[in-house]
Amino acid sequence: MIKLTAYDLIKHCDCKLLIGNENEEIKECFVDSRKITEDGCFFGIKGERQDGSLFYKQAFDNGAKICVISKILDLDLKCYEDKIVLVSSDVKKTLQSLAAYKRSLFNGDVIAVTGSVGKTSTKQILSNILSNKYKVLKTLGNQNSQIGLPLTILRLKDEDVMVLEMGMSNIGEIHNLSIIAKPNIAVITNVYDSHIGNLGSKENILKAKLEIIDGMEDGTLIINNDNDMLKTIKQNVKKGINVMTFGILNKSNVMPSNIKEGVKTSFDIEDVSGFLINASSSFIYNALASYLVSKLLGVSRGMIKEGVNKSVNEKHRLEVISLDNNITLIDDSYNASYDSVKLALEYMKNFKGNKIVVLADILELGKESKNIHRKIGNLVANNNVDYLITIGKYSKYIGKQAKILKMKKKFIKHFKSEEKSRKFIRKVLKENDIILIKGSNGMKLINLVEYLK
Repeated sequence: MIKLTAYDLIKHCDCKLLIGNENEEIKECFVDSRKITEDGCFFGIKGERQDGSLFYKQAFDNGAKICVISKILDLDLKCYEDKIVLVSSDVKKTLQSLAAYKRSLFNGDVIAVTGSVGKTSTKQILSNILSNKYKVLKTLGNQNSQIGLPLTILRLKDEDVMVLEMGMSNIGEIHNLSIIAKPNIAVITNVYDSHIGNLGSKENILKAKLEIIDGMEDGTLIINNDNDMLKTIKQNVKKGINVMTFGILNKSNVMPSNIKEGVKTSFDIEDVSGFLINASSSFIYNALASYLVSKLLGVSRGMIKEGVNKSVNEKHRLEVISLDNNITLIDDSYNASYDSVKLALEYMKNFKGNKIVVLADILELGKESKNIHRKIGNLVANNNVDYLITIGKYSKYIGKQAKILKMKKKFIKHFKSEEKSRKFIRKVLKENDIILIKGSNGMKLINLVEYLK
């Protein structure tokens, strides 16, 4: 069990003790003053809209024992003499430094996972497998950011392995996460055009994803050998890092066979038969990456199969939900890119019934927004969609392109927000229909899913 104290914040994170006992143990860490548990440690991080440090009183009143805050004028601690207050010039950096220090005390394996599509599913499958042999700490939900990853590491208690998801929207972000986490195994699921609005090109996206090895002194990088960007990188990986590959089409270290696709897809890996996933064949890539990592960590093939087969999609990621009147909802509302929309439409083909597709904006595409949404219109028009409903600013170009390709205008409807679409969608849905809901997380289609449920 790795224990940290307030003294570690002073010694390793450039903090100054204002009041309290420096030997007090740091237990669970929080950045939201409303979610503190008893004796928790609150980090008052300054955001774009407000300074979290200003909520130190709320944190203490909700049970916090320790607060790490920036310098505040008129600081009032009269009622909090039994608490601990530390002052930092950069609270977010302090959180990251504390996580990096805790990582330095950890002797187990750290697996980092990133990619444009599939990183969360890979993390989930891999965690399921490794849990058959080890105690596993994994990223919860979407805590894969500059704040979320440090909070994950700081949850470490007596686990043997960490499985950390790394997200990004710009150059340098995964570099920071890798320096904090220092993985010994890294996985890149793929490189597509997500965040191209910020990064400008797939080449820059690849560069950003490859930052995952910046914190590695040695170890193994595992890549998708079918991805056109990743299969070219071997010569660019620094000395001391071994590169292993997975793929379905191109010869790789691990490949599947006997693929039988449907609502549930079955396949074999090496001499192990009967792998099963509740998704399209594209999810096989996630299983292959997990297989390679698990073999490196000495997990038996039987345990690997068991872990893959008990995996279910995380909520809002191709999650199949049965509604009244035998209506099937495919909830893929967590996030979106051109390629993930393509995969979702391909998965929808496995279901029989009238097909209704609800697509909201894909965000962070910059000057490519109109063009990529038009390309999605091509996908919709060529996938036998019976009814298209679009939501947002740029998704209207999906419908316009679908009309150009002869999809009947009366079967295309556009709304500015998911709230305004609700009653119409409920009216359109009939018995035995299949409805796919997909868009960027910021479009809040999760609310639409909950409404329909």
